[in-house]
Amino acid sequence: MADCGDFVQQLGPDMSVKIFMHLDEPSDLARVCAVSRTWRQFVIANDLCKMLCLRMFPEVSGVTHVVEENNVIEPLKVRSCTSSEWEQRQRNHKVYAFLARGLTSTVRKNCIAEAISATSTDNYPEESIRNTLEPRDRVQHRASYWSSKGESDPKVSESLVYKLNAKLCIVTEIHIQPFQDVLMSAYFQFGYPTYSAKAVRFRMGHLKTQKMDGETVDDSGNGNGDEDESVENKYVWTYTSPEFQMAQENCLQQFKLPQPVLSIGGILQVDLLGRVQRQEMDGLYYICVAHVQVQGRPLSPAFDVDIVDSSGRCTLKHYPELESHATSASSTNDEDSASSRLRIFTAMLMERGARGWEQMILSTILGTAVVIDSDESDEEIPD
Repeated sequence: MADCGDFVQQLGPDMSVKIFMHLDEPSDLARVCAVSRTWRQFVIANDLCKMLCLRMFPEVSGVTHVVEENNVIEPLKVRSCTSSEWEQRQRNHKVYAFLARGLTSTVRKNCIAEAISATSTDNYPEESIRNTLEPRDRVQHRASYWSSKGESDPKVSESLVYKLNAKLCIVTEIHIQPFQDVLMSAYFQFGYPTYSAKAVRFRMGHLKTQKMDGETVDDSGNGNGDEDESVENKYVWTYTSPEFQMAQENCLQQFKLPQPVLSIGGILQVDLLGRVQRQEMDGLYYICVAHVQVQGRPLSPAFDVDIVDSSGRCTLKHYPELESHATSASSTNDEDSASSRLRIFTAMLMERGARGWEQMILSTILGTAVVIDSDESDEEIPD
């Protein structure tokens, strides 16, 4: 550095920050920090890792309640007030470096891995909570939905518990579609009733102990009155959303959280508050849900966390072998896709002869699908 000069010192902090912010990946900043102690201090002092992370993932701007120390994420309120500003910047540097590297690059439309339990289920397993993971309204000519047991009191609520596909996930929106009874209404009820709740609320948290992580899932919801107590004893809720009003409409209703939430632990509870629709056959009120989605950014498979205690502190983990395996699998899939596409293309050439082959070859190289002008077929070359 002494022979070629240090541009950070020569150009000054403002211009140097602009230069460093042209980097695209967190690994680039890690290499910058490895150049010299001066550069590392410059990166930390100017929050460059935080700026890069916010540029990559704007949702992280709402995640201000975490710091990092000794490879542990913990709520901001437990941080020592005697910590120096430099120590805080070092912690923030590690947190945002971890998030920038670990979070998936694209927002996933559904971050739910599995359905865990429901407070009640009317007809199990035909109306199980697992049906809410199915995006289609009908499966094998049967309606797909979860239904609560009937209640004479419309104020009785229900809860659905889900496991997210990562223990650390930034959640931005939750979508719920109430179920509309089209078939039964033709025989027993007037119109097409939609069994929505009056309002909905969301909780996120984690298991109280790691031993519970491998327990058998029971989603039957027998309605014996013990479900609420068992849920409260099993989970620790670190976030509770405000209540959102639900529309009595058969559509995927979107509920955007006031700000992106860092879900630590990967457990989501959907509280369905109050009942609207009464069934004419028995005079009881029901809540039925066709589909639930969670939109957000989960950690990539190469990263994981272990919950340290009930406050939400968690230890960060990185598994490089999983990262390399995922990259290898992705490469293999790309090769298989290209090979499959080439076989389809070759078969179409043999079937159709030389007619239009110049256009087909050019379009295949460019990666576009072309419809061959033929009276015999209207097939396309798939992407």
